[in-house]
Amino acid sequence: MPSKKGSETIPGEECFLLPKRFGHRWLAGLLILLAIITIHAPWAAARPSENGQAYRPRNLQTLSVAGHAYGSKENVRQLIEERRQREKQMPARDYSKEIIVKWKQLPGTESKEALLKQLSVERVHENRNMSLLRAMDREKAIKELKQSGRVEYVEPNYPVHMQRVPNDPLFYEQWGLQKINAPRAWDRLAPNRDPVIVAVIDSGIDFYHEDLQGRILSDGAWDFVLNDNYPLDLDGHGTAVSGVIAAATDNATGIAGTAGGQNVQILPLRVFNLDGQADTYLVSQAIYHAVDHGAQVINLSLGGSQYTRSEADAIVYAREHGVTVVAASGNDSGPVLYPAALPGVIAVAASDGGDLVASFSNHGPQVMVAAPGVNVLTTDVWYPGYMYADGTSLATPFVSAAAAIIKSQLPGAGPDQVAEMIKKGVVDIGPPGRDDYAGYGRLDLDLVAAQLAGAGTPGSGVVEMTPAQMLQIVFNQPVKIDGNTASHFHLLTAAGAELPCTLYFVGEVNAGETGGYTTFWLKPGEALVACQTYTLRVDAGLTATSGQKLAETHTTVIKVVPGT
Repeated sequence: MPSKKGSETIPGEECFLLPKRFGHRWLAGLLILLAIITIHAPWAAARPSENGQAYRPRNLQTLSVAGHAYGSKENVRQLIEERRQREKQMPARDYSKEIIVKWKQLPGTESKEALLKQLSVERVHENRNMSLLRAMDREKAIKELKQSGRVEYVEPNYPVHMQRVPNDPLFYEQWGLQKINAPRAWDRLAPNRDPVIVAVIDSGIDFYHEDLQGRILSDGAWDFVLNDNYPLDLDGHGTAVSGVIAAATDNATGIAGTAGGQNVQILPLRVFNLDGQADTYLVSQAIYHAVDHGAQVINLSLGGSQYTRSEADAIVYAREHGVTVVAASGNDSGPVLYPAALPGVIAVAASDGGDLVASFSNHGPQVMVAAPGVNVLTTDVWYPGYMYADGTSLATPFVSAAAAIIKSQLPGAGPDQVAEMIKKGVVDIGPPGRDDYAGYGRLDLDLVAAQLAGAGTPGSGVVEMTPAQMLQIVFNQPVKIDGNTASHFHLLTAAGAELPCTLYFVGEVNAGETGGYTTFWLKPGEALVACQTYTLRVDAGLTATSGQKLAETHTTVIKVVPGT
């Protein structure tokens, strides 16, 4: 259900919720405990690979980004023009002849090479048991590759497009940040020491922009078009997206990014060429690269109409490594594009200053949330350095920034937990409940931050309740129900004696899950005694339907006050 202002639901990876009258007091002490429990495995999985970059094409060029960091505007223009000319000299792409193949891991390579020679197929690139091939007769090659028994799958390589609508500068204020209550949210947040890395898979970035200094991660940056480590933005789209996420704040310059003062770094990965076109193969390779280089959030302000296994597998890889993926729903007033339409991706629609869904915004059951996407002021590669733009491309980075803020306070939060907190951090702007146009509602960063209250610093771990009340326990991941579930919940007296309790499973089984519930009620067998203290204990090993386990035992003190 869409969240409203005043809601007392406080999500966490395994987050508890008390009755409304004291939910916030309990949160301050307990959320830090419950959030920290799952940090270790996802965080370790998201660290950069020691095996180097995931994408190492032949004939690559290695450039020093740092060496250009403070180049003059004249030098920047010269660099852009040089790279434009270099790209124009590259052979034209004919996507109608391109094929993506994922090979089965079979011994020997001779038969694969012989097969390619037999089919007169040219190999353009290969990585991760995946090949990008070029064939004169694509349909025939696909058919024969499928019949060869050597491929896991084979599919056409489809072009994908940026999801923006160019606009003239008509307004001179960042209405979007005000609409989502970003300034109020920033005041709630604890500073994060370790950076949250947001990979922006797009047209590159302006390394020299005054409002992006100190916000760009050069280690791992990559240009998948020119095959070097200098993804300079030759278009402006990636710079615009990056500015919405992480433009420097409180620097007396330009605009503020949605991430505010949080330590958020942009990992720029360029997949779009001069014509504003990329393809599903490059996008999937960039996703793998982002994950292997420590990205915790991936922003995909792009899309295409075709489902591909290559993109779907890359999204699965990201989620398995604890990475949240956010993508634009599209600007065609039609069905949600891919990869936003893929399972596990946060699909973002665009809204305007009147809280109406933009007329161009795509719609469908995959839309999770809306965010400002009309007349959005952001950074630009061209003079004077700022512009207004429309599109779900501009809405998406608002949500990516929200995901980064969640990760800054709860580093161990997995993609499902991040998505759940974003679902609850919205204002319903459409028909009551979730709808196909705005999803659960329009992002409200203050409502997201309210769920994180107390996550940055430990609290007291004490909650008050009256003798007649029950404890409501809410998990953001559905908990697996079996014969041992109740044995993980304990209510103890001050002397350590366990009290008999009844555990209730509330609501319906989560859609698509088997025996999984998110809400529980713990009812003591007898009324608790006023002015006494008790301890609620949830034992380690409690298992979500996803297979994730509670790694440590959690306790909180229950102080019983006289009823009114």
